[in-house]
Amino acid sequence: MVVLRPVNLRWINDAQDDTADFCAHGDIEFRIDGDLLLDETNGRNLTVSAAALYLLRSLSVPHTRLAPVGDHLFPCCGFTLYDVPEEPDVVICGCPNGEDVEIHHQADGRGVIIKAGDGREWAVEWSEWRATVCAFADRVSDFYAACSPKCVRTEDAAGFAKFVSEWERRRGAPFGQTNHHT
Repeated sequence: MVVLRPVNLRWINDAQDDTADFCAHGDIEFRIDGDLLLDETNGRNLTVSAAALYLLRSLSVPHTRLAPVGDHLFPCCGFTLYDVPEEPDVVICGCPNGEDVEIHHQADGRGVIIKAGDGREWAVEWSEWRATVCAFADRVSDFYAACSPKCVRTEDAAGFAKFVSEWERRRGAPFGQTNHHT
């Protein structure tokens, strides 16, 4: 059984609402079959909005050290979003810190192998991984929906728009709304 969820969601400086901040922060709880990967001690104060998008990417492509979907699957920061014309997805930049695991797709298409940095591995069925990732993304989306609309600066508008567009394409649901389906 996989438990992967953002907890204690907030905006920068622990604010409950912030119209200028478009990166949701929080802590992450991640357990597989009772084994702890992240919690409030090592999964604290991460950028859960970038993590959610990276997790959604992991449904299409593996996340490995040689071919990552982002610098870290669970980045500390994700404060700059770029719309790079030659890139199909938003480019998210932040600091070099974060927490990481690898997500390998099984050759038979039945699931993923999650590999921790300490060598531990877990096989997770595809349906469970997809449902877990979508629930994580939906919780982040609900947080946006419960807060005031974002006032995105002109210089950040294209990057934020590409973030929202990629989210909606990958999730198959509107960003910042509570209309969920898997």
